[in-house]
Amino acid sequence: MPGDASDLGALAGVAIVRLTTIGRRTRRPRTVELWFAYHEGHIYLLGHPESNWVKNVSANPRVTLEMDDVTFEGAARLADSKRTQVYTLFERKYGADQVSYWYGGEGARRLAIEIVLQLAAH
Repeated sequence: MPGDASDLGALAGVAIVRLTTIGRRTRRPRTVELWFAYHEGHIYLLGHPESNWVKNVSANPRVTLEMDDVTFEGAARLADSKRTQVYTLFERKYGADQVSYWYGGEGARRLAIEIVLQLAAH
């Protein structure tokens, strides 16, 4: 089901997002499950520069996000100037210990990705 404005507030409580990118070589949809943070209408992700999904976003910023039974479309962009803020959002949502375990050792190597949501047409 396409997302609408009333769904935006519910995003904060969802644990995992399914991000679908377009493969940079195959041009086929590729889906991964990721942690995310929602803040002021945007979705934030942290990704390793060598991750296929990060490379796919770099080649084609159009993405689809699925959370529970709601789907959003969006445009992704590198937002590395917001990396510290994104780590803080992740720590509030998932806990500092978990974020440190999964992201802390390579924190300097993670990229912050910002997704501007575009409400899907009904």
